[in-house]
Amino acid sequence: MNEVSDARQIARESANLALDGAVWSVTLLTDGEALANTVAPQADCLYRYLQRMDQGAATPVLESLLPDIRAFAMLLASTRRQTDCSPCRFADAGDWLAARIAVLELSHVAVTLSELSLLDEANRRLKLLSDKLSLALPLAAPVLLTAPEPEVGVLRGWSRQRLSGMVGAAHGMQSLLMASRLAAQQCRQRLQPFWLGLQAPLVNR
Repeated sequence: MNEVSDARQIARESANLALDGAVWSVTLLTDGEALANTVAPQADCLYRYLQRMDQGAATPVLESLLPDIRAFAMLLASTRRQTDCSPCRFADAGDWLAARIAVLELSHVAVTLSELSLLDEANRRLKLLSDKLSLALPLAAPVLLTAPEPEVGVLRGWSRQRLSGMVGAAHGMQSLLMASRLAAQQCRQRLQPFWLGLQAPLVNR
């Protein structure tokens, strides 16, 4: 990854998107998917990321503390599964990316060239679910990075909705956990009508 050029590109895109109305930058540490598919993830990966990140940047949030992302990914996966046997990996990368877009209301996502097809697939699944449930779910446009490979464990995006936890500068693990919990509360409150709407047909049977 060309960290210098990509950092500059992300900064430029942030400024451009702010003018376009998508003013809030979002950094998500995708440990939720990693914990779902890894027996023993490296315990020190978060500390290494916090050490090298820009201390003036907004505090990132932990996916593992945003349960709505995992629930949404499982919901998307369940709409495709028609077999009696559960696969080794129930939700794939497309489900997780689509869930992040929906839960965080991302209008743009930073991707490398190799990830463009994954973003297309995530948007396609969100569109199918939108049509099925007659709901308006967000779709994300790409912000193309120059790196040949994606940065593992990190998703950068932009939203027109401010996450209350991602304000101010990063100050280590304590701020990370606090920001994640605040973001989780905000996402849960906003998505509560969505989850209740899904349960309504079951209650009325």
